Amino acid sequence: MTQKILIIATVLLVHTAAAHAQQSTPVPTDGAAPAAEFPPAYAPPPGYKPPAAAPAPAPSPQPYYGPGPTYGAPPAYGAPPAYGAPPAYGPPGYAPPPGRYPPPNYYYRYPPPPPRQVIDRPFTLGGGIGFGGLNWRDSFGNSTSDGGMSYTFRLGFGLRPGLLLLWDVEGALVNRSGSALSQTANLAALQIFATQRLFLKAGFGLAEVIQNNNNGYDTASNWGGAAMAGVGYELIQGWNWSFDVEATVTGARYNYSTGNETWTNWSLVNFAINFF
Repeated sequence: MTQKILIIATVLLVHTAAAHAQQSTPVPTDGAAPAAEFPPAYAPPPGYKPPAAAPAPAPSPQPYYGPGPTYGAPPAYGAPPAYGAPPAYGPPGYAPPPGRYPPPNYYYRYPPPPPRQVIDRPFTLGGGIGFGGLNWRDSFGNSTSDGGMSYTFRLGFGLRPGLLLLWDVEGALVNRSGSALSQTANLAALQIFATQRLFLKAGFGLAEVIQNNNNGYDTASNWGGAAMAGVGYELIQGWNWSFDVEATVTGARYNYSTGNETWTNWSLVNFAINFF
């Protein structure tokens, strides 16, 4: 029994020593190890040849750029210029402070008003003469007309731009059979501008008809109610004056013991100048 135990221990010892030697011995890397260095179970088969190593790739050829540039000798520079002494500066001079500064503006200033329109006339004064006539008609249907000189005068003020309230005078003077006949109407009138130059006017008031005989002494006159209508056009307009042409018709009615008479004076064209 003791002999069997010794044999078994010897076999285990030998086997353990062989395993330890196999683990501690380095494995060669440059080829297969001899079959005697490996245990029979791990040795390569007979006739085994390791694969040949792959050849290293050939290096790529480097491009040729030709010979490098050649540089000549650098230029020769002369001596730097000589600079003089820097200028001498005196002490800085300051102007004396102003004696008084303007006060700051704390208030908003409104923009100036727009320019006045030419038909915006707070006050107006004008007059003119032209060509016209006078017509007479009685209650029996008898009438006569004569041509002569017409005249006009106006004074007024503006109610708004383009609208004027006037004291307007319209009249005509004619010569009939050596006698001078005239009619002059004093009217309260309105003049309104339909455009910047064209205007209309109308009014009512009192008119006086006067007849002077050729001897210069016998004079007859009468008063009656009158009405007027007219139209005009300003040919020239300045900043404070204008020149216009106009036509008006003024009719008046008079009472006599023999009956009523109607006198009409007209201005075919009046040339008038106005200031405002």
